[in-house]
Amino acid sequence: MKSYPRTFLPLLLALAVLALAVPAQAHEFLLKPVKLTVKKGETVPFSVVSSHVMMISEEVEPVDHVKLSLVEGKKSAPLSVAPNPALLTLDGQFAPTREGTAILAGDREGIVWTQTTAGWVEGSKKGQKGVISSNLYEKFAKTLITVGKGDDGWSRVLGQKLEIVPLSDPTAARVGDEIGFKFLYDGKPFAPENVLATYDGFSLETMTFAYSTEPGDDGTAKVKITAPGVWMVRIQHKIDKPTADYDGIAMRAVLVFEVR
Repeated sequence: MKSYPRTFLPLLLALAVLALAVPAQAHEFLLKPVKLTVKKGETVPFSVVSSHVMMISEEVEPVDHVKLSLVEGKKSAPLSVAPNPALLTLDGQFAPTREGTAILAGDREGIVWTQTTAGWVEGSKKGQKGVISSNLYEKFAKTLITVGKGDDGWSRVLGQKLEIVPLSDPTAARVGDEIGFKFLYDGKPFAPENVLATYDGFSLETMTFAYSTEPGDDGTAKVKITAPGVWMVRIQHKIDKPTADYDGIAMRAVLVFEVR
């Protein structure tokens, strides 16, 4: 397994031009509470973030394509959100009912984006001129929430189409530790092309990550923690599956957790 850290200088002007420079379909789908260590019964605001710069939202996800839940033990409760145009987020709140490690989970249902010689278009490739590529983009997200004293909830497999599952409690990690993760597609281990990780505030550059590694053939990889903060691990899986509307499917999954 080959891994290497990557460090970049932040450019403060990046956010000013980002929305015009990058196609909307490339945004990462993240679930970001105001804090990740909470008390039982506490009301916790959170946001659905759509971002190229981790973890600042740059686009409001279509609320009718987003499904969210709070998983506590064997129970799952649906969550609702509303658009916040000022912050370019979907905002909601949750209140955990038990101590342990809860999971804030979300699916962003598939949306077709088509790249043409004239730019990006949301929708089918049918009827478009100068089509370069067209994909159905599906996104999945999980965020680990420590409620009082954490338990083994971090290891729970939710059954998302594309899912990241830690091999040890990432919220117990410290700077310098290496955390193992397994990657599942349709519930079975698989090896994505690469594994990217970063932490909130690392860089203002587009799609810039603090760490990159190649997974092993067994569908696992380790990420070295290089700083405290709110971390995310991200994978992508592409499937060539041509239809009349698109050429293939691009799925992404993100896991968010806190390192102290």
